[in-house]
Amino acid sequence: MKKILTVVMLLCATLVASAQEVPNSFPRKFLLEHFTGEGCIYCPGGMAAMVEYIQNTTTPCIWVSHHYGYQNDEYTIPENAKIGKACGVNTAPNVAINRTKITGTAIGFHPGYLVEDGMADLIAKKCEATAEASVVINHTYDTLTRELNVTISGQVVNAEVTEYLLTVLIKENGLVGAQKDGQEYSFKSGGFKEFVHPCVARDVLCSDALGDEVAVENQAYSKNYVYTIPVNWEAENCCIVAYITPTSKKPVINAEETPLVAGTTGGKEYLPFGITQTQAPGNATSLKFDNLSISKPSDGKLALQLIASSSTRSGLYGSMKLVVDLEFNTMDTIIPMDTLEYVAGDVLNTFSAGTVDKATQSFGGSHMAYYISASLSEEVWLLCHGWRIKTGTFAMDDKGGFYTEGILYNGKKFTITCTLPEKNTAVEDIVFDQAHVEKLMRNGQFIIRIDGVEYDLQGREIK
Repeated sequence: MKKILTVVMLLCATLVASAQEVPNSFPRKFLLEHFTGEGCIYCPGGMAAMVEYIQNTTTPCIWVSHHYGYQNDEYTIPENAKIGKACGVNTAPNVAINRTKITGTAIGFHPGYLVEDGMADLIAKKCEATAEASVVINHTYDTLTRELNVTISGQVVNAEVTEYLLTVLIKENGLVGAQKDGQEYSFKSGGFKEFVHPCVARDVLCSDALGDEVAVENQAYSKNYVYTIPVNWEAENCCIVAYITPTSKKPVINAEETPLVAGTTGGKEYLPFGITQTQAPGNATSLKFDNLSISKPSDGKLALQLIASSSTRSGLYGSMKLVVDLEFNTMDTIIPMDTLEYVAGDVLNTFSAGTVDKATQSFGGSHMAYYISASLSEEVWLLCHGWRIKTGTFAMDDKGGFYTEGILYNGKKFTITCTLPEKNTAVEDIVFDQAHVEKLMRNGQFIIRIDGVEYDLQGREIK
């Protein structure tokens, strides 16, 4: 019995010793502290550079946006200023990587430098790929009470280290708010009434924005937090972010993040995107087209599309063309000669109001948009600017042209006139080549002949 007990005790001692073994280093995730503001006209460009860098680097990065450096806005929290000052930031846009001096004499620099040649090598030189300590996030979240219970722990290589500063925060992706713009990411640099803001720091769980003191004992540390997620936050779009620094508050040693709600992405698919622009093409008035195609993409839908014959120049995008897409809800293959309305959803015998998919950065329903001209001959059209139709009326004439007016989601009025003096495509149920279309009168009846098949004005085949 004594021999058995001795063996068990030795086994336990071995397990304890192995549990305390610490690797020589840990994989490192870079913390990108981004400083921005809704009133900052250069910040859309800064966000575009952030996206380009993150999507092209092989280094694991954690993006946190602090609305600080220009003007306070609806997403500014008190902790933003303290973090910004620690990074030496007093303007926007700005970014700090691991609170380390990458270029120049300041920790923070313009995000545009991220995509310059040689910057990736410089960052790699300044920020080592491995870290002296790990950051591990374990948490539970109650979707009913919205209570978060989170424990941050880690191991430490250096046995001499006795203390770190630990910062834990919640960021939310896909927040929709205003955004000024002076770089033509918005049409005529008018800015955005609605803009998707990513990675916004919503609150800091620590008693200090620069971190709580956490003791390191036996080359390990651990600290627990309990927090209630506010009801106006989209929990599925939130992530927990944790990082450690020395007591000197910089540099950032290591960082980690995880979605708040298990089984979700934490809203990582939401990238910066302008939804509703304050300006509109030609003030959205007197938009005239002389070409129209109609298709039936699915049961219950007719799609009308107009592409401008002339191009518009943009300093940012170059040559663009305006495209208007209107979506009519019908089980038929014709559009009735009646006054029709734009309505949200898929209500029969109405046009669908404009919609937007934040994740794919695409518009649906009835909308107008500028695309890069050269892309219109390709499978993927490159979107420059877009506007959704909110309300209004549509009326077709007896020649297949139409007149429609209403209000866009930015509050601007629009008027679209489409006249077809030489061709009539208002009755198509498929897109067709105009070269194979004939118009004729027979016994006082207007007839459309498509590839030898004849239709009346209402789209009914003439037998």
